[in-house]
Amino acid sequence: MSSLLATLARQVHRWDAQRGRPGYRLGGVAVGLVAAAVVLALPGAEGLSVAGQRTAAVAVLMAIWWLGGVLPMAVTALVPLVAFPLLDVMSIKAAAAPYAHHLNFLMLGGFVIGHATEEVGLHHRLTALLLRPARVRVSPRRVVLAMMVSAAIISGLVSNTATMVMMLPLATALAATTADGPRTESTFVLCLAYACSIGGVTTLVGTPPNAVLAGLAADAGREISFAAWMALGVPFAVLSVPLAWWVVTRLALPLPDRFETPLHAPELPPWQPGERSVLAVVAGALLLWLTRRPLAVGPLDLPGWGSAVPGQVSDAWVAILAAIVLFALPRPGPARADDPSEGRFLISWRRAEKSIPWSVLILLGGGFSLAAAISSSGLTAWLAGGTAALADLPLAVSVPALCLAMSFLTELTSNTATTQIALPLLAAGAAAAGVDPLLWMVPAAMSASCAFMMPVATAPNAIASEAGGVAPGDMAYAGLALNFACAGVAAVLSLVLTPILF
Repeated sequence: MSSLLATLARQVHRWDAQRGRPGYRLGGVAVGLVAAAVVLALPGAEGLSVAGQRTAAVAVLMAIWWLGGVLPMAVTALVPLVAFPLLDVMSIKAAAAPYAHHLNFLMLGGFVIGHATEEVGLHHRLTALLLRPARVRVSPRRVVLAMMVSAAIISGLVSNTATMVMMLPLATALAATTADGPRTESTFVLCLAYACSIGGVTTLVGTPPNAVLAGLAADAGREISFAAWMALGVPFAVLSVPLAWWVVTRLALPLPDRFETPLHAPELPPWQPGERSVLAVVAGALLLWLTRRPLAVGPLDLPGWGSAVPGQVSDAWVAILAAIVLFALPRPGPARADDPSEGRFLISWRRAEKSIPWSVLILLGGGFSLAAAISSSGLTAWLAGGTAALADLPLAVSVPALCLAMSFLTELTSNTATTQIALPLLAAGAAAAGVDPLLWMVPAAMSASCAFMMPVATAPNAIASEAGGVAPGDMAYAGLALNFACAGVAAVLSLVLTPILF
Protein backbone atom coordinates (compact mmCIF):
# COMPACT_ATOMS: atom_id res chain seq x y z
CA MET A 1 0.00 0.00 0.00
CA SER A 2 2.81 2.38 0.91
CA SER A 3 4.64 1.73 -2.37
CA LEU A 4 1.42 2.36 -4.33
CA LEU A 5 0.92 5.70 -2.57
CA ALA A 6 4.55 6.64 -3.15
CA THR A 7 4.16 5.90 -6.87
CA LEU A 8 1.04 8.06 -7.01
CA ALA A 9 2.86 10.88 -5.21
CA ARG A 10 5.74 10.73 -7.73
CA GLN A 11 3.25 10.88 -10.59
CA VAL A 12 1.63 13.96 -9.04
CA HIS A 13 5.09 15.55 -8.83
CA ARG A 14 5.53 14.95 -12.57
CA TRP A 15 2.11 16.47 -13.30
CA ASP A 16 3.02 19.47 -11.16
CA ALA A 17 6.25 19.95 -13.13
CA GLN A 18 4.27 19.97 -16.38
CA ARG A 19 2.23 22.96 -15.20
CA GLY A 20 5.23 25.25 -15.57
CA ARG A 21 5.54 24.62 -19.31
CA PRO A 22 4.00 26.95 -21.91
CA GLY A 23 2.37 24.04 -23.75
CA TYR A 24 0.49 22.96 -20.65
CA ARG A 25 -0.74 26.48 -19.96
CA LEU A 26 -1.90 27.14 -23.52
CA GLY A 27 -3.55 23.75 -23.71
CA GLY A 28 -5.25 24.25 -20.36
CA VAL A 29 -6.55 27.67 -21.37
CA ALA A 30 -7.97 26.16 -24.57
CA VAL A 31 -9.61 23.26 -22.69
CA GLY A 32 -11.29 25.63 -20.27
CA LEU A 33 -12.58 27.89 -23.06
CA VAL A 34 -13.88 24.96 -25.09
CA ALA A 35 -15.65 23.49 -22.05
CA ALA A 36 -17.28 26.85 -21.31
CA ALA A 37 -18.35 27.18 -24.95
CA VAL A 38 -19.93 23.71 -24.83
CA VAL A 39 -21.93 24.66 -21.74
CA LEU A 40 -23.11 27.84 -23.47
CA ALA A 41 -24.10 25.92 -26.61
CA LEU A 42 -26.15 23.26 -24.83
CA PRO A 43 -29.94 23.52 -25.06
CA GLY A 44 -31.40 25.31 -22.07
CA ALA A 45 -32.17 22.92 -19.23
CA GLU A 46 -35.59 22.93 -17.64
CA GLY A 47 -35.73 25.34 -14.74
CA LEU A 48 -32.39 26.98 -15.58
CA SER A 49 -32.38 30.61 -16.64
CA VAL A 50 -30.18 32.01 -19.40
CA ALA A 51 -28.12 33.88 -16.80
CA GLY A 52 -27.77 30.65 -14.84
CA GLN A 53 -26.46 28.78 -17.88
CA ARG A 54 -23.95 31.52 -18.61
CA THR A 55 -22.85 31.54 -14.98
CA ALA A 56 -22.40 27.76 -15.18
CA ALA A 57 -20.13 28.21 -18.19
CA VAL A 58 -17.95 30.67 -16.29
CA ALA A 59 -17.90 28.36 -13.26
CA VAL A 60 -16.76 25.43 -15.43
CA LEU A 61 -14.02 27.58 -16.97
CA MET A 62 -12.76 28.74 -13.57
CA ALA A 63 -12.95 25.25 -12.09
CA ILE A 64 -10.80 23.79 -14.88
CA TRP A 65 -8.24 26.57 -14.62
CA TRP A 66 -8.19 26.47 -10.83
CA LEU A 67 -8.11 22.73 -10.28
CA GLY A 68 -5.70 22.15 -13.15
CA GLY A 69 -3.34 24.90 -12.09
CA VAL A 70 -3.51 26.29 -15.62
CA LEU A 71 -3.01 29.95 -14.66
CA PRO A 72 -1.91 31.46 -11.35
CA MET A 73 -4.91 31.06 -9.06
CA ALA A 74 -5.27 34.79 -8.44
CA VAL A 75 -5.35 35.39 -12.21
CA THR A 76 -8.18 32.89 -12.63
CA ALA A 77 -9.98 34.69 -9.80
CA LEU A 78 -10.12 37.82 -12.00
CA VAL A 79 -12.22 36.05 -14.66
CA PRO A 80 -15.60 37.22 -13.21
CA LEU A 81 -14.60 40.84 -13.84
CA VAL A 82 -14.32 40.08 -17.55
CA ALA A 83 -16.80 37.28 -18.13
CA PHE A 84 -19.89 38.40 -16.21
CA PRO A 85 -20.22 41.85 -17.79
CA LEU A 86 -19.45 40.35 -21.23
CA LEU A 87 -22.18 37.69 -20.85
CA ASP A 88 -24.64 40.13 -19.26
CA VAL A 89 -24.77 38.17 -16.02
CA MET A 90 -23.70 41.07 -13.78
CA SER A 91 -22.44 44.58 -14.30
CA ILE A 92 -18.76 45.29 -13.72
CA LYS A 93 -19.76 47.19 -10.58
CA ALA A 94 -21.70 44.24 -9.19
CA ALA A 95 -19.01 41.75 -10.18
CA ALA A 96 -16.26 43.83 -8.55
CA ALA A 97 -18.07 44.53 -5.26
CA PRO A 98 -17.36 41.08 -3.71
CA TYR A 99 -13.61 41.68 -4.08
CA ALA A 100 -14.04 44.23 -1.26
CA HIS A 101 -15.92 41.76 0.93
CA HIS A 102 -15.44 42.51 4.62
CA LEU A 103 -13.90 39.05 5.17
CA ASN A 104 -11.09 40.08 2.83
CA PHE A 105 -10.26 42.90 5.22
CA LEU A 106 -10.34 40.48 8.14
CA MET A 107 -7.72 38.42 6.30
CA LEU A 108 -5.69 41.56 5.49
CA GLY A 109 -5.63 42.58 9.13
CA GLY A 110 -4.62 39.05 10.08
CA PHE A 111 -1.77 39.13 7.58
CA VAL A 112 -0.47 42.38 9.09
CA ILE A 113 -0.67 40.93 12.62
CA GLY A 114 1.18 37.85 11.43
CA HIS A 115 3.86 39.96 9.77
CA ALA A 116 4.38 41.96 12.96
CA THR A 117 4.61 38.76 15.01
CA GLU A 118 7.27 37.41 12.69
CA GLU A 119 9.17 40.72 12.56
CA VAL A 120 9.75 40.87 16.31
CA GLY A 121 10.35 37.13 16.80
CA LEU A 122 7.46 36.24 19.11
CA HIS A 123 7.47 32.70 17.69
CA HIS A 124 10.96 32.07 19.11
CA ARG A 125 9.79 33.05 22.60
CA LEU A 126 6.73 30.78 22.43
CA THR A 127 8.81 27.81 21.32
CA ALA A 128 11.39 28.37 24.06
CA LEU A 129 8.64 28.54 26.68
CA LEU A 130 7.15 25.25 25.53
CA LEU A 131 10.52 23.48 25.65
CA ARG A 132 11.56 24.70 29.10
CA PRO A 133 9.67 22.12 31.26
CA ALA A 134 12.06 19.29 32.23
CA ARG A 135 9.42 16.60 31.59
CA VAL A 136 9.26 17.69 27.95
CA ARG A 137 13.02 17.53 27.37
CA VAL A 138 13.45 13.90 28.45
CA SER A 139 11.69 12.40 25.42
CA PRO A 140 12.00 13.02 21.65
CA ARG A 141 8.28 12.45 21.28
CA ARG A 142 7.47 15.07 23.91
CA VAL A 143 9.80 17.54 22.22
CA VAL A 144 7.96 16.92 18.95
CA LEU A 145 4.60 17.46 20.66
CA ALA A 146 5.78 20.76 22.19
CA MET A 147 7.02 21.89 18.78
CA MET A 148 3.66 20.94 17.21
CA VAL A 149 1.68 22.85 19.85
CA SER A 150 3.85 25.90 19.23
CA ALA A 151 3.37 25.65 15.46
CA ALA A 152 -0.39 25.16 15.76
CA ILE A 153 -0.77 28.24 17.97
CA ILE A 154 1.35 30.41 15.68
CA SER A 155 -0.41 29.29 12.49
CA GLY A 156 -3.72 30.46 13.94
CA LEU A 157 -2.49 34.04 13.42
CA VAL A 158 0.31 33.60 10.87
CA SER A 159 -0.24 31.72 7.61
CA ASN A 160 0.62 28.04 7.82
CA THR A 161 3.18 28.54 5.05
CA ALA A 162 5.01 31.30 6.94
CA THR A 163 4.87 29.26 10.15
CA MET A 164 6.37 26.26 8.37
CA VAL A 165 9.18 28.35 6.91
CA MET A 166 9.91 30.04 10.25
CA MET A 167 10.03 26.83 12.26
CA LEU A 168 11.66 24.43 9.77
CA PRO A 169 15.22 25.27 10.97
CA LEU A 170 14.08 24.62 14.55
CA ALA A 171 12.64 21.23 13.58
CA THR A 172 15.84 20.10 11.88
CA ALA A 173 17.96 21.37 14.79
CA LEU A 174 15.82 19.50 17.33
CA ALA A 175 15.98 16.36 15.19
CA ALA A 176 19.77 16.53 15.18
CA THR A 177 19.81 16.20 18.98
CA THR A 178 18.50 12.62 18.74
CA ALA A 179 21.36 11.56 16.39
CA ASP A 180 19.20 8.88 14.76
CA GLY A 181 19.63 9.78 11.10
CA PRO A 182 17.49 11.24 8.31
CA ARG A 183 14.29 9.40 9.24
CA THR A 184 14.27 11.17 12.59
CA GLU A 185 14.52 14.50 10.78
CA SER A 186 11.61 13.39 8.58
CA THR A 187 9.57 12.71 11.72
CA PHE A 188 10.15 16.19 13.12
CA VAL A 189 9.56 17.93 9.78
CA LEU A 190 6.40 15.96 8.94
CA CYS A 191 4.93 16.59 12.39
CA LEU A 192 5.65 20.29 11.95
CA ALA A 193 3.88 20.38 8.57
CA TYR A 194 0.80 18.65 9.95
CA ALA A 195 0.65 20.94 12.98
CA CYS A 196 0.81 24.03 10.74
CA SER A 197 -2.14 22.81 8.65
CA ILE A 198 -4.19 21.82 11.69
CA GLY A 199 -3.46 25.07 13.51
CA GLY A 200 -4.78 27.07 10.57
CA VAL A 201 -8.27 25.74 11.32
CA THR A 202 -8.37 27.42 14.74
CA THR A 203 -9.20 30.98 13.59
CA LEU A 204 -10.95 32.69 10.70
CA VAL A 205 -7.63 34.19 9.58
CA GLY A 206 -5.68 30.95 9.89
CA THR A 207 -6.45 29.58 6.43
CA PRO A 208 -8.50 30.87 3.45
CA PRO A 209 -11.24 28.14 3.48
CA ASN A 210 -12.37 29.45 6.88
CA ALA A 211 -12.82 32.94 5.43
CA VAL A 212 -14.62 31.53 2.37
CA LEU A 213 -17.13 29.82 4.66
CA ALA A 214 -17.63 32.91 6.83
CA GLY A 215 -18.11 35.12 3.77
CA LEU A 216 -20.71 32.85 2.20
CA ALA A 217 -22.52 32.49 5.52
CA ALA A 218 -22.56 36.28 6.00
CA ASP A 219 -24.04 36.77 2.54
CA ALA A 220 -26.83 34.40 3.57
CA GLY A 221 -27.49 36.36 6.76
CA ARG A 222 -25.64 33.97 9.11
CA GLU A 223 -22.68 35.51 10.94
CA ILE A 224 -19.78 33.29 11.96
CA SER A 225 -17.89 35.41 14.45
CA PHE A 226 -14.21 35.07 15.27
CA ALA A 227 -15.01 33.84 18.78
CA ALA A 228 -17.63 31.33 17.63
CA TRP A 229 -15.29 29.85 15.06
CA MET A 230 -12.50 29.55 17.65
CA ALA A 231 -14.93 27.65 19.88
CA LEU A 232 -15.07 25.07 17.10
CA GLY A 233 -11.56 25.34 15.65
CA VAL A 234 -9.61 25.17 18.91
CA PRO A 235 -11.21 21.87 20.03
CA PHE A 236 -10.50 20.50 16.56
CA ALA A 237 -6.81 21.37 16.94
CA VAL A 238 -6.70 20.11 20.54
CA LEU A 239 -7.89 16.71 19.33
CA SER A 240 -6.14 16.59 15.96
CA VAL A 241 -2.62 17.66 16.95
CA PRO A 242 -2.20 14.70 19.35
CA LEU A 243 -3.67 12.41 16.69
CA ALA A 244 -1.12 13.62 14.14
CA TRP A 245 1.65 13.31 16.73
CA TRP A 246 0.67 9.72 17.54
CA VAL A 247 0.27 8.65 13.91
CA VAL A 248 3.70 9.97 12.88
CA THR A 249 5.81 9.24 15.98
CA ARG A 250 4.27 5.85 16.79
CA LEU A 251 2.96 4.44 13.52
CA ALA A 252 4.70 5.93 10.47
CA LEU A 253 8.11 7.17 11.67
CA PRO A 254 8.58 5.95 15.26
CA LEU A 255 10.80 7.83 17.70
CA PRO A 256 12.52 6.41 20.82
CA ASP A 257 10.84 6.83 24.17
CA ARG A 258 13.62 8.78 25.86
CA PHE A 259 16.83 10.68 25.18
CA GLU A 260 20.01 9.10 26.46
CA THR A 261 20.81 12.54 27.88
CA PRO A 262 17.95 15.04 28.42
CA LEU A 263 18.12 18.23 26.39
CA HIS A 264 19.38 21.39 28.04
CA ALA A 265 16.71 23.92 28.91
CA PRO A 266 16.60 26.58 26.18
CA GLU A 267 17.28 30.10 27.27
CA LEU A 268 14.50 32.57 26.69
CA PRO A 269 15.59 35.00 23.99
CA PRO A 270 16.10 38.60 25.05
CA TRP A 271 13.17 40.89 24.40
CA GLN A 272 13.50 42.38 20.95
CA PRO A 273 12.63 46.02 20.24
CA GLY A 274 8.88 46.26 19.83
CA GLU A 275 8.16 42.68 20.92
CA ARG A 276 6.14 43.73 23.98
CA SER A 277 4.18 46.24 21.89
CA VAL A 278 3.24 43.61 19.30
CA LEU A 279 2.29 41.18 22.05
CA ALA A 280 0.01 43.82 23.59
CA VAL A 281 -1.70 44.55 20.25
CA VAL A 282 -2.20 40.84 19.49
CA ALA A 283 -3.62 40.25 22.98
CA GLY A 284 -5.90 43.28 22.60
CA ALA A 285 -7.17 42.12 19.21
CA LEU A 286 -7.91 38.64 20.55
CA LEU A 287 -9.74 40.12 23.54
CA LEU A 288 -11.86 42.33 21.27
CA TRP A 289 -12.62 39.41 18.95
CA LEU A 290 -13.65 37.16 21.81
CA THR A 291 -15.85 39.72 23.59
CA ARG A 292 -17.54 41.54 20.70
CA ARG A 293 -20.69 39.41 20.76
CA PRO A 294 -22.74 38.39 23.81
CA LEU A 295 -21.11 35.53 25.68
CA ALA A 296 -22.59 33.17 28.25
CA VAL A 297 -20.10 32.04 30.91
CA GLY A 298 -21.92 29.74 33.32
CA PRO A 299 -24.62 31.77 35.05
CA LEU A 300 -23.21 35.04 33.69
CA ASP A 301 -24.44 36.58 30.44
CA LEU A 302 -21.87 39.06 29.16
CA PRO A 303 -23.47 41.54 26.73
CA GLY A 304 -20.47 42.05 24.46
CA TRP A 305 -18.96 45.44 23.68
CA GLY A 306 -20.26 45.49 20.10
CA SER A 307 -23.78 46.29 21.25
CA ALA A 308 -22.52 49.42 23.05
CA VAL A 309 -20.96 50.92 19.91
CA PRO A 310 -23.24 53.37 18.03
CA GLY A 311 -22.21 52.07 14.62
CA GLN A 312 -21.87 48.58 13.20
CA VAL A 313 -18.59 46.85 13.93
CA SER A 314 -17.37 43.39 13.01
CA ASP A 315 -14.35 41.14 13.37
CA ALA A 316 -12.92 42.72 10.22
CA TRP A 317 -13.16 46.13 11.93
CA VAL A 318 -11.07 44.81 14.83
CA ALA A 319 -8.47 43.36 12.46
CA ILE A 320 -8.03 46.62 10.56
CA LEU A 321 -7.90 48.63 13.80
CA ALA A 322 -5.11 46.36 15.08
CA ALA A 323 -3.23 46.73 11.78
CA ILE A 324 -3.44 50.53 11.91
CA VAL A 325 -2.21 50.57 15.51
CA LEU A 326 0.76 48.37 14.57
CA PHE A 327 1.77 50.82 11.84
CA ALA A 328 1.27 53.83 14.14
CA LEU A 329 3.27 52.71 17.16
CA PRO A 330 6.92 53.82 17.44
CA ARG A 331 9.63 51.20 17.66
CA PRO A 332 11.57 51.26 20.95
CA GLY A 333 15.32 51.41 20.70
CA PRO A 334 17.40 52.30 17.66
CA ALA A 335 15.86 52.56 14.20
CA ARG A 336 16.23 49.69 11.76
CA ALA A 337 19.36 50.20 9.72
CA ASP A 338 17.83 48.50 6.66
CA ASP A 339 14.77 50.76 6.57
CA PRO A 340 15.80 54.41 7.04
CA SER A 341 12.43 55.84 5.99
CA GLU A 342 10.21 53.94 8.46
CA GLY A 343 12.73 52.19 10.69
CA ARG A 344 11.59 54.06 13.80
CA PHE A 345 8.12 52.48 13.73
CA LEU A 346 6.99 49.07 14.93
CA ILE A 347 6.47 47.78 11.38
CA SER A 348 6.96 49.47 8.04
CA TRP A 349 4.73 49.37 5.00
CA ARG A 350 7.71 48.78 2.73
CA ARG A 351 8.48 45.50 4.46
CA ALA A 352 4.87 44.52 5.16
CA GLU A 353 3.69 44.84 1.56
CA LYS A 354 6.34 42.32 0.50
CA SER A 355 5.20 39.71 3.02
CA ILE A 356 1.41 40.06 2.64
CA PRO A 357 0.06 37.40 0.22
CA TRP A 358 -2.08 39.75 -1.86
CA SER A 359 -2.96 36.92 -4.23
CA VAL A 360 -4.99 35.28 -1.44
CA LEU A 361 -7.18 38.39 -1.17
CA ILE A 362 -7.79 38.40 -4.93
CA LEU A 363 -8.51 34.68 -4.86
CA LEU A 364 -11.08 35.10 -2.10
CA GLY A 365 -12.67 38.03 -3.95
CA GLY A 366 -12.99 36.01 -7.15
CA GLY A 367 -14.65 33.19 -5.25
CA PHE A 368 -17.10 35.58 -3.59
CA SER A 369 -17.92 37.14 -6.97
CA LEU A 370 -18.53 33.73 -8.53
CA ALA A 371 -20.70 32.71 -5.57
CA ALA A 372 -22.75 35.92 -5.86
CA ALA A 373 -23.43 35.25 -9.55
CA ILE A 374 -24.30 31.60 -8.90
CA SER A 375 -26.83 32.71 -6.29
CA SER A 376 -28.36 35.68 -8.14
CA SER A 377 -28.74 33.75 -11.41
CA GLY A 378 -30.66 30.91 -9.78
CA LEU A 379 -27.93 28.38 -10.59
CA THR A 380 -27.61 27.23 -6.98
CA ALA A 381 -31.27 26.21 -6.80
CA TRP A 382 -30.97 24.29 -10.07
CA LEU A 383 -27.78 22.53 -8.98
CA ALA A 384 -29.18 21.63 -5.59
CA GLY A 385 -30.59 18.47 -7.09
CA GLY A 386 -27.05 17.14 -7.39
CA THR A 387 -26.90 16.74 -3.63
CA ALA A 388 -30.12 14.73 -3.46
CA ALA A 389 -28.20 11.58 -2.57
CA LEU A 390 -26.80 13.29 0.52
CA ALA A 391 -30.23 14.58 1.48
CA ASP A 392 -31.56 11.01 1.65
CA LEU A 393 -28.92 10.04 4.21
CA PRO A 394 -29.04 10.77 7.94
CA LEU A 395 -26.66 13.50 9.11
CA ALA A 396 -24.59 10.95 10.99
CA VAL A 397 -23.73 9.43 7.58
CA SER A 398 -23.82 12.39 5.20
CA VAL A 399 -21.54 14.66 7.25
CA PRO A 400 -18.67 12.13 7.61
CA ALA A 401 -19.03 11.32 3.90
CA LEU A 402 -18.69 15.02 3.06
CA CYS A 403 -15.65 15.34 5.30
CA LEU A 404 -13.88 12.39 3.67
CA ALA A 405 -14.75 13.62 0.17
CA MET A 406 -13.35 17.10 0.83
CA SER A 407 -10.26 15.73 2.55
CA PHE A 408 -9.28 13.46 -0.33
CA LEU A 409 -10.36 15.89 -3.08
CA THR A 410 -8.04 18.59 -1.76
CA GLU A 411 -5.08 16.18 -1.91
CA LEU A 412 -4.76 17.13 -5.59
CA THR A 413 -6.55 20.47 -5.71
CA SER A 414 -6.35 23.82 -3.91
CA ASN A 415 -8.39 23.77 -0.71
CA THR A 416 -9.41 27.41 -1.27
CA ALA A 417 -10.60 26.84 -4.82
CA THR A 418 -12.38 23.63 -3.84
CA THR A 419 -14.30 25.28 -1.01
CA GLN A 420 -15.24 28.21 -3.24
CA ILE A 421 -16.74 25.80 -5.76
CA ALA A 422 -18.29 23.28 -3.36
CA LEU A 423 -19.73 25.37 -0.52
CA PRO A 424 -22.35 27.32 -2.54
CA LEU A 425 -23.62 24.02 -3.96
CA LEU A 426 -23.76 22.42 -0.52
CA ALA A 427 -25.62 25.44 0.82
CA ALA A 428 -28.26 25.20 -1.88
CA GLY A 429 -28.56 21.43 -1.57
CA ALA A 430 -28.97 21.57 2.19
CA ALA A 431 -31.63 24.27 1.93
CA ALA A 432 -33.55 22.21 -0.64
CA ALA A 433 -33.34 19.16 1.62
CA GLY A 434 -34.55 21.06 4.65
CA VAL A 435 -31.16 20.82 6.40
CA ASP A 436 -29.41 23.75 8.04
CA PRO A 437 -26.78 24.66 5.36
CA LEU A 438 -24.08 25.19 7.99
CA LEU A 439 -24.38 21.53 9.03
CA TRP A 440 -22.90 20.65 5.63
CA MET A 441 -20.76 23.72 4.97
CA VAL A 442 -18.88 23.88 8.28
CA PRO A 443 -17.51 20.31 8.27
CA ALA A 444 -16.70 20.57 4.56
CA ALA A 445 -14.67 23.75 5.11
CA MET A 446 -12.81 22.24 8.07
CA SER A 447 -12.01 19.05 6.14
CA ALA A 448 -10.60 21.04 3.24
CA SER A 449 -7.58 21.72 5.48
CA CYS A 450 -7.17 18.02 6.32
CA ALA A 451 -5.16 16.88 3.29
CA PHE A 452 -2.05 15.18 4.63
CA MET A 453 -1.04 12.60 2.02
CA MET A 454 0.40 14.39 -1.00
CA PRO A 455 3.25 16.92 -1.25
CA VAL A 456 1.07 19.08 -3.51
CA ALA A 457 -1.90 19.07 -1.12
CA THR A 458 -0.76 22.00 1.06
CA ALA A 459 2.15 24.40 1.18
CA PRO A 460 3.48 22.88 4.45
CA ASN A 461 3.42 19.42 2.82
CA ALA A 462 5.35 20.75 -0.17
CA ILE A 463 7.96 22.41 2.06
CA ALA A 464 8.31 19.22 4.12
CA SER A 465 8.88 17.20 0.97
CA GLU A 466 11.19 19.53 -0.93
CA ALA A 467 13.08 21.38 1.83
CA GLY A 468 12.65 18.90 4.68
CA GLY A 469 13.45 15.74 2.75
CA VAL A 470 10.34 13.80 3.75
CA ALA A 471 9.87 10.82 1.41
CA PRO A 472 6.55 10.80 -0.50
CA GLY A 473 5.86 7.27 0.71
CA ASP A 474 6.25 8.26 4.36
CA MET A 475 3.96 11.26 3.89
CA ALA A 476 1.35 9.19 2.05
CA TYR A 477 1.41 6.41 4.66
CA ALA A 478 1.01 8.77 7.62
CA GLY A 479 -1.38 11.05 5.76
CA LEU A 480 -3.79 8.29 4.80
CA ALA A 481 -4.47 7.40 8.41
CA LEU A 482 -4.61 11.05 9.43
CA ASN A 483 -7.07 11.97 6.66
CA PHE A 484 -9.57 9.50 8.07
CA ALA A 485 -8.90 10.47 11.69
CA CYS A 486 -9.20 14.24 11.21
CA ALA A 487 -12.23 13.92 8.94
CA GLY A 488 -13.89 11.98 11.75
CA VAL A 489 -12.97 14.66 14.29
CA ALA A 490 -14.33 17.40 12.00
CA ALA A 491 -17.58 15.48 11.46
CA VAL A 492 -18.24 14.81 15.15
CA LEU A 493 -17.38 18.33 16.31
CA SER A 494 -19.45 19.91 13.56
CA LEU A 495 -22.50 17.80 14.34
CA VAL A 496 -22.27 18.57 18.06
CA LEU A 497 -21.17 22.22 18.09
CA THR A 498 -22.57 23.80 14.90
CA PRO A 499 -26.18 23.95 16.18
CA ILE A 500 -24.93 25.47 19.45
CA LEU A 501 -22.44 28.02 18.10
CA PHE A 502 -24.04 29.20 14.86
